[in-house]
Amino acid sequence: MNATAPPVRGFSKRTGLWFRVDGKGPNLALISGLNGQARFWDACRDRLAREYRVLTFDQRGCGASPDDEAAWTIETLADDALDLADEAFGSEPYAVIGHSTGGAIAQCMMARQPERAVACILSATWDQAGDYMRTLFELRLSLIERAPDLDAILGHLLRVAPDAFTPRDEAVALNPDVTRRRITALLGHDGVAYLAGMTRPALVIGAADDRIVPEHVLRRVHARAAGSDLALLERGGHFFPQTQAEAFLGHVTQWLGKQISRSD
Repeated sequence: MNATAPPVRGFSKRTGLWFRVDGKGPNLALISGLNGQARFWDACRDRLAREYRVLTFDQRGCGASPDDEAAWTIETLADDALDLADEAFGSEPYAVIGHSTGGAIAQCMMARQPERAVACILSATWDQAGDYMRTLFELRLSLIERAPDLDAILGHLLRVAPDAFTPRDEAVALNPDVTRRRITALLGHDGVAYLAGMTRPALVIGAADDRIVPEHVLRRVHARAAGSDLALLERGGHFFPQTQAEAFLGHVTQWLGKQISRSD
């Protein structure tokens, strides 16, 4: 186990995005979902930083990172993540964990730099938005246009497991225009070719009670990513890296440890 190094925080010279690097050891990039903020990983970061050099960051228009007011795609967001990985890790290899929208970004990263990303964990993510997901997120787009304060409530309702729901005053959405552009990007994601061409080890992980990315979607991602492994938590909702952090980390650290040792 590695001694934890002091965190590095600041704005990337290359991308202008806010990022932090914690710990030391093999390199690991964490990519968050729709809200796009480094703090999504707060429940996991310290534990991972005991063994890995962990990169987290605020995506465009999220958290401390400025909004460039562009029309984003998963590919442009993946370019940001690749540039930050280059800045944080230099030419060294790294593993990547992407949750939800971050998993779509990770698929693109693996396709674009297979020589750098040694392993990939796809957490609560999808290959393409089917009828269920498209209807759900088009409803959210409609709420953003008509009643943006209600989108924050719906988002919180969907993220947690039904038996763990408690009302939260702090369930506040991003800037509505940022959320709209990020939803447009995720609905446009087509990862079929990315998954089919994946040459590095991959773990697909989800929760059986996730109401945003249902189990059948995870199993489809697993089937399309040849040679991938599948882990399914019994509960945790869509935010299981937070609500079931120990179970999530148990799968992640065991699987990553095997992949890193094989790549040495």
